[in-house]
Amino acid sequence: MRSLYTRCVSPQRKVQRYSAYFKGWCQAFGEHENLSRKDDAIDWLSAENQVGFILPMELTKALYRKVLGRRRESPILTISRNCVRVGEFHYTLSTTGDKAGTDALRQLLENPGELHLYLSHHFLYQSGTRIITLSRKQPLAIIYKQIRPMYIELT
Repeated sequence: MRSLYTRCVSPQRKVQRYSAYFKGWCQAFGEHENLSRKDDAIDWLSAENQVGFILPMELTKALYRKVLGRRRESPILTISRNCVRVGEFHYTLSTTGDKAGTDALRQLLENPGELHLYLSHHFLYQSGTRIITLSRKQPLAIIYKQIRPMYIELT
C-alpha cells in the first residue's frame, strides 16, 4: 500500500538569515542535548526544532563572514557526508564525531517548513561563544533584523 504522504526534498533549501542590531547581542539557544564527544572539534547542539554548532575559534570568523555577512549575493552552504563548504571556506567533517550533528541537521533540513539562521549563546559555554543556529522558530525581532536569505544544499 502506498503512503498518502510523500516527502519532497528540494536540492536547495532557502534559509532566512538574521543579524543582531548590535554587535555581540544574541538570544539564548535554550535547553538542548550536546551531540558531541569531548575530543570533537565541533560542538553539535540539538533541541526541539533547532540545531546549532560551535566551531573552533580559528574557524569561527571565517565562517561567520561567509554565512552571516551582509554581502550582496546570497551564499550557498553545501553539506555533504564528509565536508561543509561555502564559497572558499571548506571544513572536512569527522566521519564519527560529526555524524550525529550532521544527521540532526539533515533531519531539520529535509522536513518542510521555514528555516531561520542566526547566532545564539548559552551560559554553559565559555563567555563570548556564539552558536550558529538553524531553527524552525524565528528569532526575537527586538534583537535581530532580517538580511538576505541564503541557500543550503544537501549532497
